[in-house]
Amino acid sequence: MTDNLPESAPADDIAEAFEALRGEVSLTRRAVEGLTAARENVPDYSATLGKMAEALKQVTEGIDRIERSPAARLSPAAMADEIRKASADARTEDHALLRETRDALMRSIGRVDGIVERGQAADSQLRRLIWTGVGGALGGMLLMMILPGVVARSLPASWHVPEWMAARTIGLDQRAAGERMIATSEKPDAEGS
Repeated sequence: MTDNLPESAPADDIAEAFEALRGEVSLTRRAVEGLTAARENVPDYSATLGKMAEALKQVTEGIDRIERSPAARLSPAAMADEIRKASADARTEDHALLRETRDALMRSIGRVDGIVERGQAADSQLRRLIWTGVGGALGGMLLMMILPGVVARSLPASWHVPEWMAARTIGLDQRAAGERMIATSEKPDAEGS
């Protein structure tokens, strides 16, 4: 600025030039001070940057693990083959488990059937036992009705078994029983005549 001034410039012009220069210098100084103050007021991002660096490190390690895994090195066709093999192995294990479960279920059903058959056999045996008891009781009654008369008639008459049986049946001695039997046998004849 001072280079452009003529040498014969009045003192006022020089003073004005110095004043203008002083203003520019003070403006520059304030600008520099403002930049320094602004730099001092800048927040500290070191903690956030440290967290971001740690996260980036973990992501990088994860990508390295993925790149080192055998699956990442396989082609799509090889991957499909591996998946088919794994699913076939899983199905084989499932079939074996289903077979074992079916066998266990069949054994359980067989045991239940055996228990049911034993229960039915016991029930059938009880019915047969009841029928046998009823049949035996009826047969015994029939036999007791027929057999004493047959035996009494087959014994010698001198033993007087029929008379003795009649007395026992009526509950009297033989003479009273005989008289009563004669008395009751005459009444129907008397009415019929």
